[in-house]
Amino acid sequence: MARILLCWELGTDYQHLLSLQSVARYYQSKECDIWIAGRDVTKLKRLFSDLKLNVVQAPYADSAAELGLEKQAPRSYADFLRRCGYHHADALSGLVSAWRTLFDFIKPDLILCDHAPTALLASRGLSFSGRSVPKVAVGMPFSVPDDNRPAGVFFAGDLAKNDIILYEDDLVKVINKVCIEFSITRINNLADLFSDLEKCIFQTYSELDHYGYRSAEQRFKTSYVGAAVPDFSEPPVFPHFKGPKIYCHVKGSAETPILLKTLQAIECSAIVLVDGIPDAIVNAHRSRHILYVDKPVNMQEVLDKSTFAILNGGINSVSLFMKAGIPVALFPLNIEQFLMAKRVEALNAGFQINLSDVDSALAGLQKVNSRQKKVAAGLFEEKYEQESAHNELLLQLALVEQSFLFEKAKK
Repeated sequence: MARILLCWELGTDYQHLLSLQSVARYYQSKECDIWIAGRDVTKLKRLFSDLKLNVVQAPYADSAAELGLEKQAPRSYADFLRRCGYHHADALSGLVSAWRTLFDFIKPDLILCDHAPTALLASRGLSFSGRSVPKVAVGMPFSVPDDNRPAGVFFAGDLAKNDIILYEDDLVKVINKVCIEFSITRINNLADLFSDLEKCIFQTYSELDHYGYRSAEQRFKTSYVGAAVPDFSEPPVFPHFKGPKIYCHVKGSAETPILLKTLQAIECSAIVLVDGIPDAIVNAHRSRHILYVDKPVNMQEVLDKSTFAILNGGINSVSLFMKAGIPVALFPLNIEQFLMAKRVEALNAGFQINLSDVDSALAGLQKVNSRQKKVAAGLFEEKYEQESAHNELLLQLALVEQSFLFEKAKK
């Protein structure tokens, strides 16, 4: 029986769990021994209750507060990693040691990583019984930066800036110091950390890759399988009022009251999924044409009925609405979502809204509901309407199984 280890180290959204859920279900159908090292094990039961798997806590670190960078957006993937325990060799050494202990305990035949860079680092050269352990990336493109030098620069204007180059140079020095400690092959640059991946299976579409263009070498081992509609049974009941049907799922933030006040002020029928929005704010913005729900609803029905959506910019949600030909208004709260908003705007199928005041928010929603945005989203739908994300994911996982697990089964 093959032993599969799913690793989730960075990121807190449910999109990571949805990604791993699909993968875990596939390998359970193949009667594999499934292990998951999760960043937040408290969230696993709800989505994995029907699966037989072994759960362990994933080693991770959040050093943003220590560096005084909680309120500053990272400017590159190297800058992002230094906020995740890569700022000092001692911190990274502890993370690598913890991951290697996990590997020695589990002895996986295959490692699948959903944003788990330290798992990749710790598993460089990993082998058991003389057989190297293959590694595959799954989930979102943000987790595997492009292979430029420097890699994964988030803002085009920063490409040639010295401090961006220094972020990567300093990070590589920290990583290599730890590599020497654990007798791991050193890296020449940040992109080398991800060169060990046998394959990348991204659960979105190429146009929505956070980094845009990738090199021929990266494209060769990358598959974009699309986003599968999650299976939630609660039916969405849009209030019976005139105007566009709006699905809204944004996390609670300082700007949330402006958004809800805008929805109150316009003629529409809206469903708002409450996600970290305080009860006091919800109660202050109740209206007959707005339905507040506190748990996920049937997304296929939402996609069938919605005129447009208001989202933060999580890749799974954006991919679903784009595939359905529905324009999106985006209010990003982190760098991943900001990069996603830029990709959507480049397709002209959505708009990054300004929630500084009701008038600005209203202007943004009017743009999203324009014919121009609907046509652009419709073209995206037309391109992918014959593709099944679920079937494509199963195909890619089957290819991984054939390439890396069948050989073991024969022995």
